[in-house]
Amino acid sequence: MNLRRVILRGGLLMTATVSAYALSGCQSAQTEKIQTEGQKGESGEPEHSDNQNQDQNDQKGEKGDSPFYAGMAMSETPDLSELLTGSMNLADYQDKWVYYEEYGCYGLEYVVYCENPADPVKECMNIYVPEAYMNSDGTINLEGTVNGYTAETAPIIYKNGIGGYAQADASKMSEKNRSYIDQGYIFVSPASRGKETQAEDGTYIGKSPAGLVDLKAGIRFLKANDEVMAGDADRIISIGTSAGGAMSALLGSTGNVSDYDVYLKEIGAIMDQTDDVYAAQAYCPITDLDHADQAYEWMYENLQTYKNSRSNQEGESSDFEKAVSGLMASEYVDYINALGLKDPETGETLTLGEDGRSGSFYEYMKKQVEDAATKYLTKLSDGSLSATYSLDDYLKGNYTKTGRGKRPGEAGKEEAGTDLSSFLTWDGTTAKISSLDDYLSAYNPRMKTVMAFDNLEMTENSGENLEFGDADHKYMHFDSYMSGVLEKLKESFPSEYAEYADAYSAVNGDQELAERKKLLNPLNYIGNQDAKADTAKYIRIRVGTQDADTSLSISAEVALTLQNQTDADVDYALVWDQPHGDADYDGELIEWIDQICQK
Repeated sequence: MNLRRVILRGGLLMTATVSAYALSGCQSAQTEKIQTEGQKGESGEPEHSDNQNQDQNDQKGEKGDSPFYAGMAMSETPDLSELLTGSMNLADYQDKWVYYEEYGCYGLEYVVYCENPADPVKECMNIYVPEAYMNSDGTINLEGTVNGYTAETAPIIYKNGIGGYAQADASKMSEKNRSYIDQGYIFVSPASRGKETQAEDGTYIGKSPAGLVDLKAGIRFLKANDEVMAGDADRIISIGTSAGGAMSALLGSTGNVSDYDVYLKEIGAIMDQTDDVYAAQAYCPITDLDHADQAYEWMYENLQTYKNSRSNQEGESSDFEKAVSGLMASEYVDYINALGLKDPETGETLTLGEDGRSGSFYEYMKKQVEDAATKYLTKLSDGSLSATYSLDDYLKGNYTKTGRGKRPGEAGKEEAGTDLSSFLTWDGTTAKISSLDDYLSAYNPRMKTVMAFDNLEMTENSGENLEFGDADHKYMHFDSYMSGVLEKLKESFPSEYAEYADAYSAVNGDQELAERKKLLNPLNYIGNQDAKADTAKYIRIRVGTQDADTSLSISAEVALTLQNQTDADVDYALVWDQPHGDADYDGELIEWIDQICQK
């Protein structure tokens, strides 16, 4: 679209018309879609390694190679000439603010937030401020107010654009994020390195924990400039979705942990500042990757047909994969029972029965689904949803809806509604489901193959394999439990054992990998007294009940651990009829932000 903007130069206003995209910081448009050609080696066959390092000397890509997710981000990669660099003091860029008349805000774009960036294009940020808080010469207006906020009290929304653990560009102001400006908030969109980021020599410079380190450096930059920038740096609110949701959860739970210092110093972060946040919103977080495959098989062990509309993969698990699924699910039972989680309302210890489909944790998860359905059906009954169908038609599936697109958050084809009567009952007040398996089978079926995160073939189908690669290796195995599973299946599946055992065995001896995994799992820091993490005061987690990208139990683990072991105010819920993405009801995020910032 064409945006009318006013450029500030030496206190003078110069009007210009510029072309801009309608862009957003919501990373639901990035995806882990397979690009077949990108997976093939010179032979034309899918690339595959039989151990952790075999054939990985040729994994280092050519700088400029386009990854399969290139161009999917709803953001804009700047030229080097557009970067604001050379100073960590925003006062030095006072004449660079741009007025966006359409959105009623001033913007300062592509500000590099660290002194020694590994990739300045991926280590910059865009800052947008409501016009009421600024004067035309780029100085702060302390008298302006919006929704009860001022330039001194307005919260700072820090919304990352990470999806699939890929690199993210800083988002431009658009209709999709203008609500933050309209509400009186400061909106900041940080760029960050990701799994595909490379140096000029082809070395990978964005593998774990680079993306998180960049986000922490950006927070330190904002705090260092609190006196010369509108907004309250003590009210930074992190927001992210999918892998970005994992990053938001990490920002909320690893504040000021010294484990990250060596990485922060390497890029020239401002070390005399802190990187804790006031609050964090995590949508559909793809996290606890140490146990993500176990959790996925616990959730879907009894559903072994899969269909992934993004990758066009569909089929049924092989006998070997079913055997892996069963053992992974069983190990997840042991893991959950060892966590000692407690129901925050009753104090009851949450455990799973040996079958994985009984016990208090199973009932807790079942209740989260039922609560989500109850809220939705109540809203549908009282007319507070903008639905075109009646409650009765909805329950029977007598309606059409927009299906899932190729990318998270993208609209797909029109499809028939789901008949909920096979697993759900509604008495006018409360929804009940017959079982998790019935709900999953009819309403939220398996999307991914067995070893959904640490893929057996270790190809580009898994963003997580790519995330845990290193400087010279595009992707690496990372699941610490699979080698033990393979040992148990050695006699029953000798050919599969021979194919995969060495690769997964290498994981357990890789200390450098173990450290990078540790840094990317919030559960390693929540309640860990030795880590001395400064946890966010408020944490909100939302996950859709039609999210099959990871197990629903993963977000529950994080929420429960926070509730059990910290003083954080945790707001956790599943959201009915929402897929993987920004699972929420209209207006509830804004309502939460105002509630925690205007107390």
